[in-house]
This record gives sequence, structure tokens and C-alpha cells, in this order.
Amino acid sequence: MIQEGLTAFFVEILIELKEQFSRRNTAVILKVNFDEGDTMIWIWAIPNTYPNKRIGEYIQDSGTDRFVFRQGKVISEDVIYPKIVFEYSEKYLSDVLPNNGQLIIVSKKVLEIMEDVCPQDIQVFDANVFVGEKRISNYYLINIVNAVEAINKEASEFTSIKGTDAILNFNKIVYKTDDLGKYNLVRNADYRSHILVSDYIKDRFEKENIKGVQFN
Repeated sequence: MIQEGLTAFFVEILIELKEQFSRRNTAVILKVNFDEGDTMIWIWAIPNTYPNKRIGEYIQDSGTDRFVFRQGKVISEDVIYPKIVFEYSEKYLSDVLPNNGQLIIVSKKVLEIMEDVCPQDIQVFDANVFVGEKRISNYYLINIVNAVEAINKEASEFTSIKGTDAILNFNKIVYKTDDLGKYNLVRNADYRSHILVSDYIKDRFEKENIKGVQFN
């Protein structure tokens, strides 16, 4: 069990490093396709034009490990809110706060939308957000409590991590029909760093002009 846990941990680290490299370099091409008849599925992402200097720093060992929030299930143990630090003026904080820990940090405005649209899909904690040494209130840490096996692996094109079944990156993703089902916000069980979003959430965020996230 310990060996399996360590393997999963290092797989997550490899995937995260790959994604951080991909955000800063355009060599990786991602094409998202859908089986005929599907409702549209979107990937929650940092906006392409978002400045790197405004991405918050996740402070290692400041609280519950970030990977706990990536499992796609309810967290039952006590949570110590991890610290996220931003080194720019408070006035530039957006509705969603991108950070290098890939934690979902949202404003009260976004939380209210989520509680209206997908309350069954989330678990909410206070966020431990700082601008420099100043703690900022009214931001929330979101844990997504469901994960679905969404990928049509036969039709998709991807690279696996050597010696494992874990997916490292994609050239093309094809989703299965109706995999989100009753959910509007889920983790991709085949690639848990991907957050999958329904048309309904995407449309609501765009209608409310939510900043700090885009849907690919």
C-alpha cells in the first residue's frame, strides 16, 4: 500500500510539472473532440493571457496537502487551510485566483453561483489567501467531490507515464457520451488535474463576467 501511494504521488508530480511547462510553452497541442450527440464538456483552465506574475504561490507544508483536494471525493478528515500568497496589489485579485498549487480559490460571488448551480458537486472551506503579509477575507477553497471516467481512450491520443497506466499528456481528447450525467462540475477520474465543467456552468460564469478562469 505504501509503494502504491508513493507511485501515485510521483505520478501526480510528473503530471503537474508537465502542465506547468505546457502553460508557459506552446509546444503541446490539445484538441478536445466530442462523440456525436454529446453535450459539451469544458476544461476549467487558467486564461491564456493571465500574467504569470499574478499566479499565487502555494506554500508547501502550510496546511492540508494540495493533492488531497484533487481526489474527487468528500474530505472527511480535518482540513488545515493551505496558504496561498500573491505578490501584487489587492485590487488586481480576480473572481477566481489561479495558483501554482492548482487549488480552486473563488470569491464570494463565484461561491454563490456554485451554490446555486452545483451545490451537490462541491465542498467549501475558507481559503487562506494573502497579499504579501496581509490576509484577505471572502475567498473560499473549493473541493470537487465527484470524479467520472470521462475519456474515450480508444479514440483519444495520449502519452502514458512509463511503467504505469497514468496519462501524462494529450494530443487529442474524445469524451464519452453523457459522462457528466447529473453533475455540472467533476474531476476527470482518468486525469484528476482536469476539472470538467458543463455548458450550464460555463454559460453562467460568462453571463456573470467571472474573471480568472477560462473554459477550453
